[in-house]
Amino acid sequence: MVNKTEWLCIDCGRVLGNVLGGELKPAVPPEQIITRGPNLVITCPECGFVKSWYTSDPIVKAVYQLVDAMSYAHAKRVLHLVSEGSLPKSQKN
Repeated sequence: MVNKTEWLCIDCGRVLGNVLGGELKPAVPPEQIITRGPNLVITCPECGFVKSWYTSDPIVKAVYQLVDAMSYAHAKRVLHLVSEGSLPKSQKN
């Protein structure tokens, strides 16, 4: 028996698709999906967050997904600091 796992938007938690047997079955309208080579790029219809599905070795896929999540978290933190005006100034050498 193959388990079905929901593939969620990192930002709002909406289900973007289901993973079944290592394959993504998108649950968004076709206009929300573009391809980059063998990879799928899906825009969340709820919040506009862009998430990529990498069709490759499971370890490589996990690394790419981790990098995407880390990049998003870092960008969100920087935007928060900029909006508060508390971004640390770079030190002069």
